[in-house]
Parts: sequence; C-alpha cells; structure tokens
Amino acid sequence: MFEAHGWATNGRIISQIAPTKVVEAYGSVVSFEKAHADGRALNPMLDVEAAFKSDPPQVFLKSFHGFTPENWGFLGFTEAFARDKFVRESKPGALLIVAGTSKAPDPNERLRVLGMQQQTHIHGTKWDYLAPDRHDEERNDPNRVNGWIHGLKAIRAWKIPPEERPFVRDIFPETHNGGKNGTAIGAYGMQITFQEAQRFLRLPIFETDIYGGPVVEALLPGPAETVLKPSRPGPVSQSGYMVREAEGPKHLYILRLHGNEDSFLGYGAQGRVIIKIGFSVSPQTRRDAHNKALPACAFEWQIESSTYADERDPFPSSSHAMAGEQAMKDLLEQEGKSLGGEFFLANKSAIDRAWKAAIHAAENWKP
Repeated sequence: MFEAHGWATNGRIISQIAPTKVVEAYGSVVSFEKAHADGRALNPMLDVEAAFKSDPPQVFLKSFHGFTPENWGFLGFTEAFARDKFVRESKPGALLIVAGTSKAPDPNERLRVLGMQQQTHIHGTKWDYLAPDRHDEERNDPNRVNGWIHGLKAIRAWKIPPEERPFVRDIFPETHNGGKNGTAIGAYGMQITFQEAQRFLRLPIFETDIYGGPVVEALLPGPAETVLKPSRPGPVSQSGYMVREAEGPKHLYILRLHGNEDSFLGYGAQGRVIIKIGFSVSPQTRRDAHNKALPACAFEWQIESSTYADERDPFPSSSHAMAGEQAMKDLLEQEGKSLGGEFFLANKSAIDRAWKAAIHAAENWKP
C-alpha cells in the first residue's frame, strides 16, 4: 500500500502511521475502502486513467462560472446535501470535467468545455481551499460570500487550450440532453457515459497548477489519453506525463517580451523588440508557459501575432507550420538579430515582413 501510493515511513512503524496516511489522502477509511472496492487497477487515486476505464466511468460533468484551479482548489457546493450526493456517487480520485455556465463572465467560456480536476473526498470549507488573495473578493460580494461554501479538496487539474475548447453539447450530448440537464449539471454534477469519456480523451489538454498542490512544470498540450498517463505511482504524482505536441493542425505565432529591452539585454536595443517565434496547437498556452518560466519581474511575454488571433484556421500539419517558422527565421536572421534558437531582436517592419513570409510559406508548403 505504501509503495503504491508513494508514501514514506520515515523510519516509523507502518501500522502506526497507516491510518493517518489514509485519512490525509482519502478523507476517511470508508473512502479508502470505496476507492479500492473494484480492485487496485480501478482506483483513480492510484492511476488517473482508471477513472475512464469503468462503465460508467468515474468522470462527472459540472458547470462553473470560470475555471481557475490555481486559486480555486476545490469543488464547492452551496448546500451540504449536494456535496453528500457527490460523495455517495463518486470514488475518491474521480474526475470532474468543468464546463462554463451560460452566464460565465468570459463570453468565450460559456457552454464550452474548459478543463478537468481530480477530486478527493476530503471535506472542508471554501476558505480552506481558496487562495488568500481571493478571500476579500469572495467575502465582499454578497452574492458569493455564502456560495460554494461546502468544499471537497481537489488535487490535480488540467486545462483545454482556449483555442480548442469545444461546446459541451458536442462532446457530452447524452449527459447534456439538449440543455435539459443544465440544472443538475450545475447543482450536483452528472456522471457521463463511457462513450462521452472516450470523446474527451481525444481532446488536447495540459496539466496546470492547483491551489494547495505542488507547482506543475509547464507542459505542452497533448491528447488527454496521452497526457494522463502517470509519471509515477500514487496520488503524489503531480508532475504529469511530459509529451511533445501531437502531430496535427498548428497555429503560427510571434510572442513579444514587454519590458525594458535595454535592461534585459544588457545593451541598447536601439528601438528593436525581443520576440520569440514558433507554432503550436495553442499560442496562448505557449505564451503562458514562457511567462511561467520567468521569475516575478517587470517582464512579460504577450502575443504579438498569431493565426488564431487573425481568425485563420490552423495549418493542417506541423510540416506546414514548420515551413512558416523557417521563413520567419530566414528573414529575421537577415533583417534582425538572432538571440539564439527561436528568439530574435527586430524592428516592427521586419517583424511584419517575417509574419507575411510565414503565412505565405505555410500556405504554399507541399510534401
């Protein structure tokens, strides 16, 4: 049991510390027994993929007003009986797919599939699992202060790249039921069908931080069925499965580093800016990954250009996008200054010409 969960004894007697370890991970001995009721192979706390293997799967659909697991590390219910219902119907380690409500603050998130988080049966209040910098916002809003107060701790989270978020009705048509189950999905969460779970596994996701958990290294998006493969046993496995982006449609992008270029370079930029070129299924995710790699400072990467922002369809393959990237490199090496790899120092006119060259090269690439 200790080996499967990655628990350390630290020289102590296993029988003395096992109950504490069980409660810390599962919430209670009863929840531990429930998680193992169908055997170790179907315990999602030990293998997140196991949630998709049972029929029906241990995967539930719930609507949120937004999805920010980095500061909202729990599943909250306004009524205690709703939390109790979820605990009765789920196993510890069950997965919760998050959809945007029809009134989500961000119009681009409404009725779309936003991501997923892994649940425990560990009870607490909203204030136990909410980042401190969110407390004032919640307490000062009379419409929110007493909402979602009954919490269940979440331990891992994944997001779907903003460019790839499908409508709920297209991935979960049976559970969505033409919108007729909207109230139940919002209040309790509904268990999805096996067929719907298999559709979700084909969506691109990437693991992200969740409040109360360890920092997750920046990952490239990949198909859920690949990303969810465990890196090591047990619920302590928080680092995910490192993947390269899967072959498929790709967007071109240019990121620009905002801040004092002279200070960053250690010499005068002479009116030029620092950029990073590339291609990805999700330019926004690549931007976020580069920003995450920076320490807290006065610099920030922002998207300067992307085919997604231009409302273009992604190019059909990595090869198309690679041709576009190479065209940018060739022009920027001549009209700008290489800073190594995909990073350049260039003025606006050179960047504009490089972008046009990239689009032309990608559109006209032939095998």
